[in-house]
Amino acid sequence: MIKVYGYLPGWTVPCISPYVTKAIYYMKMAGIEHEFVNQDLTRLDQDTPHGKLPMIEDGEEKVADSTAIINYLKGKYGDMLDGSASAAEKSDMHAWNRLIDEHLYWTAVIQPRWRETPNFEIYLRVIAGTDDIPPPLRAFADDFRHRIVMEFMEGGWGRMSGDVIYGRAREDIDAIDARIGGDGFLMGAEPRSIDAGIASILRHIIDTPFNFDTRDYAAAKPNLTGYLDRMKARFDI
Repeated sequence: MIKVYGYLPGWTVPCISPYVTKAIYYMKMAGIEHEFVNQDLTRLDQDTPHGKLPMIEDGEEKVADSTAIINYLKGKYGDMLDGSASAAEKSDMHAWNRLIDEHLYWTAVIQPRWRETPNFEIYLRVIAGTDDIPPPLRAFADDFRHRIVMEFMEGGWGRMSGDVIYGRAREDIDAIDARIGGDGFLMGAEPRSIDAGIASILRHIIDTPFNFDTRDYAAAKPNLTGYLDRMKARFDI
């Protein structure tokens, strides 16, 4: 069985990482059996090619990065969701995937969880499973936070205020909302692989325990909550 290495479950998601969640959602949608394995974070850089998760083990094969994992699974187990997609549809899905992974992730996941101290404190308690944070975990989390925030700064996001960043996040939410419309999935009446990423990022915005305006903004859109209801009913995700 395929092993999916991730961090740990949280709120309504199988992993607190949107990327790990995306990979797991894809496997559930495609009917690919898998098991979740908690990664030892003290060995993250040694055990994974990029120092990040997800990573899967499929026999002797190890594949990292959610998009690479999905492409690998399509190649080995068949393209259950996108086999009938046109070249234009595949091009559109590529662009939507980039919007999620390279923009909305930073503006609506990293900004609230890692840059804003009140939300980071909530996040730390989710990770610890208790309000009484053990000192070793506090030290490790603070170091890991520094690493993430430095990546945020190096990407140029740290030069922007929270208001500007959330304004950009809301623009992405509006685009997803308009594309989904009142029924169906992102690409139309039938789900595609991109819906694993869309459902993941929406769960990691709308369902979180953090306090930030983009969460409330997205949660107030019936198209998006209806979409998540359809994904839950069809795939239990």
